[in-house]
Amino acid sequence: MAIPIINGINYSWANISFVLFGVPITQITKISYSRKQKKENNYGAGYDPVSRGYGNNEYEASIEMYTDQWLQIIALAPNNDPLLIDPFDIPVIFSIDGQPPIKDVLRSCEFTEDPFSGSQGETKLMVTIHLLPASIDRAA
Repeated sequence: MAIPIINGINYSWANISFVLFGVPITQITKISYSRKQKKENNYGAGYDPVSRGYGNNEYEASIEMYTDQWLQIIALAPNNDPLLIDPFDIPVIFSIDGQPPIKDVLRSCEFTEDPFSGSQGETKLMVTIHLLPASIDRAA
């Protein structure tokens, strides 16, 4: 059974807000996160599987933001090194006026790289930062 969209409104980028280190961040332009689990068939006699094996959950995430926001994070990091920042949570909040907010939380994240890329003629400099979350709490 399909669940109707309340008031015909669907979530859009404008309905998502981010909090990083306790501060709302507005210069994030993209976020991506996922959980995957290795699953494979186990074989015995014959051609067909006799059982299924399940491996560990694996989590990955990345955020894209304006470079000046990333440089602010670097400036506040220990020894100006974002890879030394202690693990932190990232709440991703989905909200539409008149509806209770829904929140996913990326738990115990750490930055795994400190990238930069720029090209002649660009009018904005963006950076994509990969994260290593320990888990992802999805909204129910």
